[in-house]
Order: sequence, then structure tokens, then C-alpha cells
Amino acid sequence: MKQLGSLLLAEIIKEHRHSFHSKMIYFSLLVWPVINFVTAYYSFAPFRMGADSPLARFISYEQLPLFLLTGYLGYIFYWCLVQSSWQMSFERQAGTMEMIFISPVNRLAFLYGRSLSSLIEGVWLFFCFALLALFFVDGIQLSGWWAPPLAFLILLVSAIVWGGFLCVLFLFSRDASFLYTVLDEPMLIFSGVRLPPMAFPVWAKVISFCFPLTYALQLIRELLMEGASLQTMLPSMGLLAAVLLVLVTATVLLLKQAEKHMKKTGNMVMY
Repeated sequence: MKQLGSLLLAEIIKEHRHSFHSKMIYFSLLVWPVINFVTAYYSFAPFRMGADSPLARFISYEQLPLFLLTGYLGYIFYWCLVQSSWQMSFERQAGTMEMIFISPVNRLAFLYGRSLSSLIEGVWLFFCFALLALFFVDGIQLSGWWAPPLAFLILLVSAIVWGGFLCVLFLFSRDASFLYTVLDEPMLIFSGVRLPPMAFPVWAKVISFCFPLTYALQLIRELLMEGASLQTMLPSMGLLAAVLLVLVTATVLLLKQAEKHMKKTGNMVMY
């Protein structure tokens, strides 16, 4: 366990020095999500948002700021990990990935340590903004003091598992930039960040169920907007747990497959 902790810490320090070496990076990590949130909110302004509007069947206008705030908070958690996984391509081109995989380091500790580091440093500024904004928006319904910490824990754990899975996917190609395109924008559109998935047509609902962010946002909104109790949330929590279990299993299996391919070809930099 001590060795595992050391490996996690080493990967976190390496990721910090590699990706968060300038104060301007933290500044952009706050400004960019805030601009996206404000843009999304005012994009609804030209449309009729009264009680008889089509969107009112799924969300009231009074709860729209909170709906978007929770949506973008969850999206930033997951987006940081998509970007971090994409940057693995640069590490393998530089030979860093090859050096890590010929060492006896625990592969899962490397993957999840990378995800944890990118997540914490990438979201903490917008997370503070979201906490501050919660005091100024309407529609918050909490069933207890434990609801916000539980929402944060759900986002943290599900995002780290998602990040580990993405890191393995990016091990299979030297230039996996197409995965960034496939995973980033569709996740923003179909996961319920800006619109409730129940408002989508059937084909879009099927796509939304492919992203774990959809299940995480459902739970967070039940906690913060509906005041749901733990008992009523059990089915949703069980569904998210099942999805995360599938992702962890797929991560382990794909990691073995990637390493097996690396040993067979003897070259991790090029394939």
C-alpha cells in the first residue's frame, strides 16, 4: 500500500510539472468554463421559457441556472480527463510512456494517478466558482447536509474511473486525436449538460446512456435540485456503480491487451 501511495504521488507530481507549470493555465481553467456557462445560460434567452414552453415539462425556468451550473461542473470534471488522456500521445512520442512501461511500476496506479492529478488541478478553480454561485441561484433543494459532499464524491470517483478507461484507450494508437473529437463534443451534447436527456429523441437517448457523465449528473441533480433521500436514489446509484464496474473491468482487460501488444512488437513509441 505504501508503494502504491508513492507511485500515485510520483505521477501526480510529474503531471503537475508537465501540465500545470504556469499561473496562466489556472487562469484559463477558470475563465473558459465560466464563459461557457454564461454562454449556455444566455443561449436560452431568445426562446420562450414560461410554464407552457416545451422545456418546462422537464425543467422549470427558475431552476435553469442551477441545472446548467451542475451540468458544466460535471462536464469540466470529465473534460479534464479527456484532455489529459489525449496528451498521452505526446508522452509516447517523447518516449516517456515507454520508460514507464519497462519499469516495474503498477500500471493501474500510473493510470489512476494521472487521472487524479489532472482532475484536482483542472477543476478546483471552477469548483470554487460553482460553490460560490450556488448561494445566488434559486432551486436548491437539499435533503441534508451530506448532499453536497456526496455529490462531490460521486463526481470525483466516477470521473477518475472514466479517466483511467480513457487513458487505456489512448494506449492503442500513437495519434488518437480522433478519439478526443469523438469523446469531447458528443459528451457535452448528449450527457445532459445543457438539456435534460429525457428531452432528447430516442436515438439521442441511446447515445447519452453511453457516457457515465449522464448517470452522474442524474444523481447530482437528484441530490441538489430534488432533495432526494438515499433510499430513493438507490436505483440510480446502483446503475452508476454497475457502469463504473464495467469501466474498471474493461480498463484492466484493455491494459493487459495493450501491454501484450507492446511486448510483441517491442516498440510502444510507434504503434
